[in-house]
Amino acid sequence: MFNWKPKLMVLLTVALVVLCLVTPAGAVETRSGNMVIVPEGKIQGPLFAAGETIIVNADVDGDVFAAGQTITINGKINGDLLAAANTIRINGSVSGDARCAAAEVNIKGELGQSLTAAAAKISQLEGSKVNRDVLAFAKEVTLSGEVGRQVLGSGETIRLNGPVGSDVHLWSVNELKVEPAANIAGNLAYGSTKQAFVAPEAKISGTTKWEQILPRETVRHEGFNWLAMLAWFAAGVLVWGILALLFPGVWGKLSQTVRQSPWPALGWGLLLLLVTPLVSLLLLITIIGIPLSLALITAYAMLLYAGKIIVGDTIGRILAGRFGWEKRVHHIFPFMIGLAGLTLLARIPVVGFFISIAAACLAIGAVSLTFYRWRQQL
Repeated sequence: MFNWKPKLMVLLTVALVVLCLVTPAGAVETRSGNMVIVPEGKIQGPLFAAGETIIVNADVDGDVFAAGQTITINGKINGDLLAAANTIRINGSVSGDARCAAAEVNIKGELGQSLTAAAAKISQLEGSKVNRDVLAFAKEVTLSGEVGRQVLGSGETIRLNGPVGSDVHLWSVNELKVEPAANIAGNLAYGSTKQAFVAPEAKISGTTKWEQILPRETVRHEGFNWLAMLAWFAAGVLVWGILALLFPGVWGKLSQTVRQSPWPALGWGLLLLLVTPLVSLLLLITIIGIPLSLALITAYAMLLYAGKIIVGDTIGRILAGRFGWEKRVHHIFPFMIGLAGLTLLARIPVVGFFISIAAACLAIGAVSLTFYRWRQQL
């Protein structure tokens, strides 16, 4: 069976430093809050939106960057869409590319370029259109709309039930169904443990190639590597202590940001987690931007490492306040309790992966919001 894990931790964080160091020029729309609704009308982009629920009814002339629990695009985006959420719905149109990371992605409108998505479930509904390519990594993928060029990706269950203008190449799929409305203009190639179901009414103009994948043996999960965990924990406490000595107020400010603005911090952190690697790659291509790109990658790696430390400190401060420890013990002891608990939770299979992602997002968001507010006070 296909074992998918979207490698969000590998794809992420350079926009953080870019957005912090560069003062936005021109017209930049920024919206945040629990409920973010961009009303009908025309606005000049780029648009940055973060919140629990985001609904974009406006026509945006420029790119849209959004992060939240639920994102709904009803208007027209004259540019690219980069979104991260639990649920993403594209009911309107996007003239450029759509890059999405979510639990569920629904495409009902039209994409002028390509769709790149990592999710548990990806659905392209009947009547929708992706003018170029679809690159999908998900547990379940259903493509019932029109795809202008090729379909690429992997998934546990993939259903093709619409026209595809070129080839379909699926690297790994547990169950492939080519349903009656499917019309593949090119070749079909897929890797799977079993042969695909192809409805008699389906049309495949080119060749069909099945690369049989042998079932993997069940991997035995060994117990925790306690020595490695203790070493990481000790390193975390050391980093906390060094920064507390060099910058006495830094942990308090970051913790305050997380506690006062948890949703904005999580949303912006997730957005920056997705955007940064793309910015870094663009800087690498320009050659003259290589030093900045390397600096961004270094800063990104440091923030990913510091994610659990920042969140552990916040948990420690919450515990200290709840049980009245502030004046009785040094804060390093509540911090160690918070860090230890978070480290153990992060080792839980599957759940621990998402806990680590959430900690990284909160940390990146807290750093960016704290830095932004500090700049405003200057």
